[in-house]
Amino acid sequence: MPLITLKVQIHADPQTEAVLKDAMFCATKVYNGLLWHLREEQKKTGRVDISRKNLNRILKELPRAKGYYSMSVQLTRDEVREAYKSFFALKKKGLTQHEAPGFRRKNCLSPLKYIQSGFKVEGDKVTLSLGTSREDGVRQVSFRISHRPDIEYERVRELSIIYDKDSGRIEARLVVEVKARENNGRGKAAVDLGETVLMACAFHDGSVILYSGRFIKSVRRYWQKVQASLRQNSRRWKEIAHRERKQVEQLLHIAASHFIAECIRRGVKEIAIGDLNGIRQGIGYGDRLNQRLHAWPYRKLIDMLKYKGALAGILVRDNVDEKSTSVTCHACGKVVASNRRHRGLYVCSCGWRTQADINGALNIYERAYQVSPVKGSSGRVARPAVVSYLLGWHGVAEPKRKGKPLRASV
Repeated sequence: MPLITLKVQIHADPQTEAVLKDAMFCATKVYNGLLWHLREEQKKTGRVDISRKNLNRILKELPRAKGYYSMSVQLTRDEVREAYKSFFALKKKGLTQHEAPGFRRKNCLSPLKYIQSGFKVEGDKVTLSLGTSREDGVRQVSFRISHRPDIEYERVRELSIIYDKDSGRIEARLVVEVKARENNGRGKAAVDLGETVLMACAFHDGSVILYSGRFIKSVRRYWQKVQASLRQNSRRWKEIAHRERKQVEQLLHIAASHFIAECIRRGVKEIAIGDLNGIRQGIGYGDRLNQRLHAWPYRKLIDMLKYKGALAGILVRDNVDEKSTSVTCHACGKVVASNRRHRGLYVCSCGWRTQADINGALNIYERAYQVSPVKGSSGRVARPAVVSYLLGWHGVAEPKRKGKPLRASV
């Protein structure tokens, strides 16, 4: 059965919420404690031992490790190991100048993670184990949850309790097994993700759908201008950040849902997306463009496509190497960066002329499936049929407060 991550709201009384926050605070203390001991060992010996044996030895010296479930403590330990592994990998490539992974803030509430054990979900009731050695004697807590009603799952595989900084609430994430709808399609599709063109989607029949990302850019630009007049990390600044994130997520949901519905209608069984891991590394296009690219929510969109596709019985994979796909001519295979002209136009000397993102999507399709959706038996390239889809939504504006005028909407 496919797995999806389900966002869940927690409804708990103040006492239960206080216990959960204390356990999450213990997770922060354990994480920082492990880092501190590893740094001290490095100062004395000149090396870092991140073996589980050594980390388990350190855990015995940390009193806060008794403040939450033992298996969750081990997952915190593994977070430290992964942080150091990533650091070592980056250092080996010469991509970081940091001495070690950084400490979490003292008032940070780290996630509580449960895998397979330590929790029970019965309908809308969740029971969590907190261990047997807490100072307040609380061994488990129970609370109610609620989530979107259209999701029915068979089994909960993983559960995480997190603190949402934007909303100031404790929430849960459930990794659940869902029963996918039957899909007998044989078609394929490929997606080229971008900023101005959010998605360029090429189908097996040679047709292409373009999803505009201009409105998402407008929403983000508007709220960033509002934030610029506020003190960073103030309460109002965080409210604005939360509102921007929610509106962008809504627009991404609209685009992803429409695309998956099109895939169902066209009998698509598999979707290939370019591998964008590491795309933000080494970006050097100036402060303004760097800020836009670093805030580009491509990973959120991919996750949406994966879980919506899973519910529809469609496999979504994002491991296709898309190096040079935007500057490679889909007709003749020449790699010429100057062929990508202004306003997204791609023109090659061989006569191939199309929208640049369409060219990239077709190249991803051919690279993923070893066949072109628009090349006939003669080897000539046909003109793809293109449909543009503009995200339609209401305008956004900061609400009027204390007699102040409403800011202009986008």
